[in-house]
Amino acid sequence: MNMTQASYNKLWRSVWGDIQSVGPVHRHMRIHLLRTVSSLRVTQVLDVGCGSGESLAALADTGGYELTGVDISQEALCLTRRRVPNARLDRLDIEREALPDQYDLVMSLQVLEHILDDMSALRNIAGMARSYVLISTVQGRMRSSEIAIGHVRNYSPIELRRKLEIIGLEVLKIWGWGFPFYSPLYRTLTEWVPGGPPSGPIGRFGLLGAWLLYHIYRLNWPGRGDILFALAKKRRQGNWGHDPEE
Repeated sequence: MNMTQASYNKLWRSVWGDIQSVGPVHRHMRIHLLRTVSSLRVTQVLDVGCGSGESLAALADTGGYELTGVDISQEALCLTRRRVPNARLDRLDIEREALPDQYDLVMSLQVLEHILDDMSALRNIAGMARSYVLISTVQGRMRSSEIAIGHVRNYSPIELRRKLEIIGLEVLKIWGWGFPFYSPLYRTLTEWVPGGPPSGPIGRFGLLGAWLLYHIYRLNWPGRGDILFALAKKRRQGNWGHDPEE
């Protein structure tokens, strides 16, 4: 399924909504993000596929970073502009384009699985990185709800490592998150619910459910699960920081 800019604008208006800010998976992903970025000596950070700006906002709250975000969707950029007014924002199709600048860290979170030509996207990401690249994506069996929001592939750790190395990056670490309570349990069970996983605005009971799941997910096995992270660096650089802990 090849999603267009209009398709993503519609998803940001009607589907993803509150999930990005209060969804338990996204909250745990931001914990991994902050832990990883704080372990690196970086100042300039680019978020490729910044969406509604939740990741940039989390970094802005810690202070000390020059933040830039790009996305193919103008709807997403409008949300980010309200969320992180001091960030530089540009519309960009990462499959075909790159910014002329370089950044200490280029991150792309839950984006790569949506892109048909992922190698072109990865080359553009690597080309904009001065030191580090941080990727998160999905592994395991692809669900129907994921196809409906534009997933074209899920990865394995071996495939993700190989593709990062092909474009000239040295992979420092690959780890997972979510086993067993998010993946496979929640990720599979929601496929049986009419309408699939929650979407759009979240009411009071939805917020309570999200809070409960967030705390249940604290019990997930460290380093395992279908949410996949990879931290890599440019081969010509030395190690400017240290690898994040599990």
